[in-house]
Amino acid sequence: MLHPRPAIAVLATVAAVAVGITTGVLTTHRPTTATGAAVVTTRLPDTTGPPATTSPPAGPRASGPTQPTHQPPVTSPRLSAPALAARQVFQAWQARDQQRALQAATPAAVRTLFAFAPTPGLRFTGCRFLSLGYDCGYLSADVGLYYLDMRVEGGASAGYRVVSIDAQMRFGDPDAAAKYVMSAWLDGDRAKARHAASETVVDALWSRLRDRAHPPRFVGCAFRDKNWGAACTFDSTTVDLGFTMQVKGGALLGWHVVAVRFAQP
Repeated sequence: MLHPRPAIAVLATVAAVAVGITTGVLTTHRPTTATGAAVVTTRLPDTTGPPATTSPPAGPRASGPTQPTHQPPVTSPRLSAPALAARQVFQAWQARDQQRALQAATPAAVRTLFAFAPTPGLRFTGCRFLSLGYDCGYLSADVGLYYLDMRVEGGASAGYRVVSIDAQMRFGDPDAAAKYVMSAWLDGDRAKARHAASETVVDALWSRLRDRAHPPRFVGCAFRDKNWGAACTFDSTTVDLGFTMQVKGGALLGWHVVAVRFAQP
């Protein structure tokens, strides 16, 4: 009886091992089927990420108060030239926007300017350096508010700011100047009166006239000569309180009350 050679036995063993490996690989890709023998399946490692979670639908939150959104504080822009500060204040005044004006001027300067009604006829005349600051002006050829002088201080690095404003009115005739001063007295507004009269005149009116319930009555103005100007008379129901205003000026610069003389008792 012939016996198989050892080489043939080795080849049979290798073939059997190969068949087993192939069977193992195939079971990783195909589902196992029920057989009489136990089948061992090899599972490849999971290389994908965790399953995506489903976000709930957007809608109002059922609980929890709404937290207010805190906005950063608004800072004033740095104005690198005196003309930029003057123009921002002027444009804010024309638009009646005090908050914007306060970004480029002091509160006192803003109060002075906003006491006047916006005057579109004013034109920017430029800024000139004077005494460690700049004087920036606006000028008009019309009557009424005809000149603004803005005092601007600061520097290019820190920015420029309007610190004060000098406003001048132009009155087309003596009557307008005299009536403006009396209107300011009735309002109790000394600063307004100074637009048309000297400080001496304002002090005299505020110290002598007190009865605003019975104000002086305007009589009229009479021109005397070019040196004296015009005499504008006010009569009063109060004894010995009639007075005359001396108003000087002309068509170019307007008219201004320079003196007041009360009637002698």
